[in-house]
Amino acid sequence: MKRILKMLPILLLMVLVSCKKKELKPEGFNITKYSIVGKLSNGYPYIITIESDKAVLTHYSATSGKYSFTDGVLNLNFNDEVICAFVVENGGIKSYKGPVILNTYDLVKIPSTNQLAGKNFKGTWNNSGSLTQLKFTGAEYIETTNNQQSIVDYTLINNLAVKKTEGNNLTVFILMNDKLEGGRYKSPNTFWGTFMRE
Repeated sequence: MKRILKMLPILLLMVLVSCKKKELKPEGFNITKYSIVGKLSNGYPYIITIESDKAVLTHYSATSGKYSFTDGVLNLNFNDEVICAFVVENGGIKSYKGPVILNTYDLVKIPSTNQLAGKNFKGTWNNSGSLTQLKFTGAEYIETTNNQQSIVDYTLINNLAVKKTEGNNLTVFILMNDKLEGGRYKSPNTFWGTFMRE
């Protein structure tokens, strides 16, 4: 019995050491699983996507750029036109340093499915008093304004935004805080609006 009691501390220590070896290290924060969404200072929406080799800023156009993510700081450079940095902490943006053109910003985890498919929205563009209705499917949206209907194929962005490019013209819709923010650049004019869920 005395021998068992002497061996007990050693056995407990061996169990503790083997448990520590099996503990997995927590995964580092993977910035490529997130997007940054927000509005420019004039109210126009934007989305920043972060891929393994580049970042893309989509607003009036889609601009590719470089990024680095070190010690919770995301540095972005979009062709020397927009250079900025976000401090990321606890899955959100703690602070921003850069041009005031980016008025709001929110770090959003990329959803696993298309968040617009099957949803309907209504609202108005900033330059129009006419109600616009938007109905989304998995591959297109139907836009109805003043009984004029158009069916538009779109490109999905990180399951929470869509874009349609026609020459130099670009339309983008981004889901932000349960609202659909729209932006449309039709050279030389820009339009934007907020669309609520029906």
